[in-house]
Amino acid sequence: MSLFDPLKILVKVYQSEISGWWQYDNPNQILIEAILIQQTTSHNVEQAIKNLQDYHIFDRPYNQTWVRLQKLNKEQLEQALYPSGFYHVKAARLQSFAHWLAHYHYDLNLFKDTTTIQLRQELNKIKGIGPETADVMILYVFKRPVFVPDKYCLRFYSTLNLLSPKITYLSAQKYFENQPDMTTDYQQAQQWHAALDEYGKNPQKLQKTRYKKIIPEK
Repeated sequence: MSLFDPLKILVKVYQSEISGWWQYDNPNQILIEAILIQQTTSHNVEQAIKNLQDYHIFDRPYNQTWVRLQKLNKEQLEQALYPSGFYHVKAARLQSFAHWLAHYHYDLNLFKDTTTIQLRQELNKIKGIGPETADVMILYVFKRPVFVPDKYCLRFYSTLNLLSPKITYLSAQKYFENQPDMTTDYQQAQQWHAALDEYGKNPQKLQKTRYKKIIPEK
């Protein structure tokens, strides 16, 4: 059995939930949400995003997203981010990211020839951008087929007795990405990540299907 077979089952079960998952016309919204989602819920992030939309942050032209954000004063930005929690910290992290992207003229297309390893290293240099945050950016914005072993993934594979519950994020990522049948299709990698997250939020749906036997009984 392939290590990825359980993921293919999750994609089938949660197909309706993952259709169009984390897809926007403005890719900068994903970058901002990837920072805001740290230590909070998607509902809280949605509230913060609505506040930013009131300032027309995500309007066209999209390459001006970060310029508009930088024009907000400290009080405006922190008040907008308040629903996401840790708003002082997250405001500073968004400003740090904007400062970094300014060196590239806010043009995401300039990274097309940057290797995934180099991109990871660049993103990890930005204050507040850890391995997982960097990887979701790489997967959904820069469209590279990376594997994101977040908490839902590690819990799922631990339940299947396919991973140690003590494995680290980076060790798990290396293990998955070194598999001979690791996908080279970023859209499939997105589906895997989305399906794992949807399972983590609603594991009961899997239990109501014929695929429930993939989860060992306790």
